[in-house]
Amino acid sequence: DKSNVRVRVALGGPVSGSPVGPRELGSSSLRRLVCVEGVAVKVSGVKPKVVQSVHYCPATRQHERRQYVDATDPELGLPVVDESGRELPDKVVQLTSASYPTQDKDGNVLETEFGLSVYKDHQTVTLQEMPERAPMGQLP
Repeated sequence: DKSNVRVRVALGGPVSGSPVGPRELGSSSLRRLVCVEGVAVKVSGVKPKVVQSVHYCPATRQHERRQYVDATDPELGLPVVDESGRELPDKVVQLTSASYPTQDKDGNVLETEFGLSVYKDHQTVTLQEMPERAPMGQLP
């Protein structure tokens, strides 16, 4: 089952040809591993972000699962993978609604099973260009 496999990657050595500053980042950097050189001016705490929620309906005694894909998901825009691990080239991972279900399709109340739901760590880092690298006469 591919959904229960966790992979951790550690990188050592040079990441890209040369480090770039926030000013040089562009659309060509999307979906690529780049080395960004700058000063972290604001760092949020690590917060859980729901990836899959599990809900229980006491009336029907059924569980319901819902997947969540937002703009930060690395699988966004890639082909969908079925249960056997094969890519479905005619289907692409799309953004999903962020609404959290409180009722099933028949109007029965749903209870969230927090222990069965899946979360991922999420953190925001705001980088600023290093003052010594800023162009002459411009603020970082």
